[in-house]
Amino acid sequence: MISSSRFVLKQDYSVRAVKRLAWDLDWDVVDFRREEAGAFVDIWITYDKRAEIHHVDDEPIGMRYLTVRGEGRDEVTQQIQEKCDLWSHEEARRGLKEAADRSQKLVALYAAALTAPGTQDDDFVGELRMAAMDEDPRVRQAVIIATGYLPWPGLTDLVGKS
Repeated sequence: MISSSRFVLKQDYSVRAVKRLAWDLDWDVVDFRREEAGAFVDIWITYDKRAEIHHVDDEPIGMRYLTVRGEGRDEVTQQIQEKCDLWSHEEARRGLKEAADRSQKLVALYAAALTAPGTQDDDFVGELRMAAMDEDPRVRQAVIIATGYLPWPGLTDLVGKS
């Protein structure tokens, strides 16, 4: 089971599928396509008003994810995990190691950063340090961007070196 409060959608899980999920689970629309820091956010609230769900289309990094907050979070979390095609942190890290091209590296890198645990994972910090030395400047840039999603002390010097 994925323990994060942020659930990173795989690229083949469409926006339409997210909207269908909201409809099927009887979530009420609060806002659609709210712009926040270059990302677009759709917001729903559960019918009992116990949980708020955000679908973030983070266009600057090409990723989409759901966040859940509120006292009804556990029930909604379970529903999302059962019904959505999600990245796990382990799968994303494996994808980063096995990536055959830039596109695969970028997707796996961002998915790994977005699904990372709240506390610093030194092994993953090491993997990010290796990616920061990639020959491709876009991958190196992506590492710097990804550190913005991970407020870990072990990554702060990566930003200073760039």
